[in-house]
Amino acid sequence: MNVVTPSLLLGLDTLLERLPSFGPQARAASLALGAVLLWATWPTLATAANPAPPFLIFGLAAAVGFVVSFGVSTAQGKAADFFATSPRTLAIVTVGLLANNILYLLAIRRIGPAEANVISYLWPVLLVAITARLRRQRLGWVQALGIAVAFIGAAVAIGPAFEDSFDVTGILLAFFSGLIFAIYAAIRSYGRETHDVVGPSMGLLAVLAFGFHWVFEPSASLSLSQWLAIAGIGIAPLTLSNALWDRAVRTGYTAMISGIAYLTPLASLVLLAVFGVGTVSVAVAAGALLVVMGALAASGFLPRGRKPRA
Repeated sequence: MNVVTPSLLLGLDTLLERLPSFGPQARAASLALGAVLLWATWPTLATAANPAPPFLIFGLAAAVGFVVSFGVSTAQGKAADFFATSPRTLAIVTVGLLANNILYLLAIRRIGPAEANVISYLWPVLLVAITARLRRQRLGWVQALGIAVAFIGAAVAIGPAFEDSFDVTGILLAFFSGLIFAIYAAIRSYGRETHDVVGPSMGLLAVLAFGFHWVFEPSASLSLSQWLAIAGIGIAPLTLSNALWDRAVRTGYTAMISGIAYLTPLASLVLLAVFGVGTVSVAVAAGALLVVMGALAASGFLPRGRKPRA
């Protein structure tokens, strides 16, 4: 596993600061795409970390994320800003990410990482619906159709896995994981902070997760591969991806970035196949094509045709 150094993280953050020169919409798309690529590692890393207890996995990963984020902020000379996050924001980020990720970890033990990942990725649809309702907006028909097509593609990609069994509990765990993240993202779309709020929340997340582990879970010893997987979770899908997404969702381009988010199940399935955890079938390939087409339409990158003359 490659080690992500502080200098690399600092370089990534410096690059992000230069994104406004490409325009606000391009910046939002770049931030969302970066989050997607990092989120895609979550099922593979979570599978590698199993069968360690979920709260232990999340607690250790959050601790790693906190240390990495603080190291980057210190290297940038922004250590004071790191601890300037309001208690309200800390609570929102902590509760949202803790519930979302723990439910997902529980879901993958029942229905598998690929299936849980796709079901939880109902959240972009839920996010668009929630924010449109809150802001009294109407989606264009191309965007609505694109989101629908992307979800259908994701369902086609993993549908054959449910032929043998249908675990309602696992499906509900994955669904509520996505619902909670949609609500969390909708709330954070109103955030106006200019500094990282995910990194500081990782410390509180770690404390809570360790507490739940001590109360509800048995003690466990971890192998070297599990330690490496947990460190990877803390750096990539937990901290950096959520930090990028938090910036993206605050740009206001909710429909566009929600469409881009549909690429995550596709990228996750590819990684699962590459590392031997899943297989790429004809259904997966067909679903992948639908996901890409739908994501492009929902993101507003496809031509919408000419408006009829009055």
